[in-house]
Amino acid sequence: MTIEDFHSFIVLYQRQSVSDAAVELHITQSALSKRLRNLQAEVGSPLISTRNKRRLTITASGEIFLRYAQTITAQYALLQQELQDYRELRRGTLHIGSVPVMAQYGLTAKLSHFMHDYPQINLRLDELEGADLLAQLQDHRLDLAILRDVQSRQLAPSQFHTQDLLTDELKVILPQDHPLAAHATITMADLRGVDIVTLSPGSGIYERMGTLYQQAGLTPNIRFSTPHIETLLGMIAHTQWVTFLFAQTAAPFLSADFVTRPLEPAQLSRLQVVAPRGGQTPTTARLLQYLTR
Repeated sequence: MTIEDFHSFIVLYQRQSVSDAAVELHITQSALSKRLRNLQAEVGSPLISTRNKRRLTITASGEIFLRYAQTITAQYALLQQELQDYRELRRGTLHIGSVPVMAQYGLTAKLSHFMHDYPQINLRLDELEGADLLAQLQDHRLDLAILRDVQSRQLAPSQFHTQDLLTDELKVILPQDHPLAAHATITMADLRGVDIVTLSPGSGIYERMGTLYQQAGLTPNIRFSTPHIETLLGMIAHTQWVTFLFAQTAAPFLSADFVTRPLEPAQLSRLQVVAPRGGQTPTTARLLQYLTR
């Protein structure tokens, strides 16, 4: 039993004539008669009476069958329309993951622009640490994710497509009265013996900082770690401690109590958008265009 069978019976009921119904359905009378015989055999009950040769009569079983046929064809039409809406970016939900930097990099404005242009597309955003985002990407729980390059490098290029969004510079953040605040730039050698507070592992900064210390042959003395920038800055205020933050992410939280100094040599990092390769939906592809333009 197919949608065509249901539709054919509805037309037959409306026309009360095999010949007229066949014309509307663009099939031969014999083809329609055969379809009707097969349908009646499948349901095990006569749906029409042909005792009146001039006009068909719908049986009681046929009246019941008609109600279900109308319901099923209406639901099928709704299914087709919803799928069409989805293909044409008129309906759907995207699940996005990001390290917590959306506002600082202007990405929330791009999401708002996308949602304005496509009001029936819903977005779900989870702001998580990099390790959690990597796990969700690999478990196929995210349509796309926004990560730093130090994190996205852990993904297999054969399975994930990566595209740059922007570049930021890693800076040393110090209390304004810190002895190193007088330096125009800071080297890793300058930080020998200096106590550090840092964002938590998985932040991208923690991993980048660890690499810098390792390359310099130093061991960082990490006194405190937290996932929150506000807490981090509160901890170093009026102390001899320092921290590392990317310039654009730190900017909204800084006050006159702090100074930022570039590292020598400069340490740049790329923020990237990552999506699984293969099976990318039109909706995901369009959102990528908004994020990267």
